[in-house]
Amino acid sequence: MSDAGLRFVATFAAPAERVFAALTEARHLERWFCDACECEPRPGGRLVLRWSRAESSAEPFEAHWLEFAPPLSAAYQGGHAGYPNGDAGTVGFTLARAALGTRLEVRHELPSAGGYAAQRRAWSEAWPRALARLTGYLVPAGEPRP
Repeated sequence: MSDAGLRFVATFAAPAERVFAALTEARHLERWFCDACECEPRPGGRLVLRWSRAESSAEPFEAHWLEFAPPLSAAYQGGHAGYPNGDAGTVGFTLARAALGTRLEVRHELPSAGGYAAQRRAWSEAWPRALARLTGYLVPAGEPRP
């Protein structure tokens, strides 16, 4: 983690193209990240994420892709009314081929405005759980994990 945001690194026993698709395509995101998704996978394209669990926000997370360069990088910016100024910041993904598959760096940059301490704590716990779910999605049971 840095003062400007959060940073997480994970390695997956899967090719970069598969990891990138899992991070950016609605049909994959609905399997490991959210309950429903709409996605226009292109620069400027729309991304809408919805969760239906009781503790989740009833409002959809609405974002747009700032960067979209398959299979090496993507970033989106968005939020909903539950965040200060409706802004949850920018999430960026950088992928690199690794000996055992693909190395992923996730950067969650927080807005410069104050009021994000609770979200920072929640996201610092939520991203590792999400990456663990992504590992389970990408690596079938019984296969070795990096």
